Amino acid sequence: MQIPLLYGVTAAIFLGLDMLGIRFIVRPVFDRHVGHLLAEPLRLGPAAGFYLAYVAGLLYFVSVDALRDAAPLQALLGGALLGLMCYGTYEMTNYATLADWSVEQIVVDGLWGAFLTGFSAWAGVAILTGKLA
Repeated sequence: MQIPLLYGVTAAIFLGLDMLGIRFIVRPVFDRHVGHLLAEPLRLGPAAGFYLAYVAGLLYFVSVDALRDAAPLQALLGGALLGLMCYGTYEMTNYATLADWSVEQIVVDGLWGAFLTGFSAWAGVAILTGKLA
């Protein structure tokens, strides 16, 4: 029963934070560089699919082991590394292939992905283990 709860808590934290991060951190940078490419309105189906799969991958690769070990810091570090790798893959591929992609986008979105993924993994494990401090 703990894994579905871990998934729900982690997904809620991830989605809530990402809504704020996209609006106030990531979107302004993307608007400056590739605003002409952004979909209006946002395509919610692919976004929902990403969130569901990404959080499942986060649990598989990081959070379940950290929960088993009651180790929120393990989740933080593993999640941050996974986020940096995943968001970095997206950013570096776009930088390599798209003319208008910028180093600013790589840095901002890459760091955001590392923070978002690491914090979400940490918070999910910390809440379920009672180790918020």
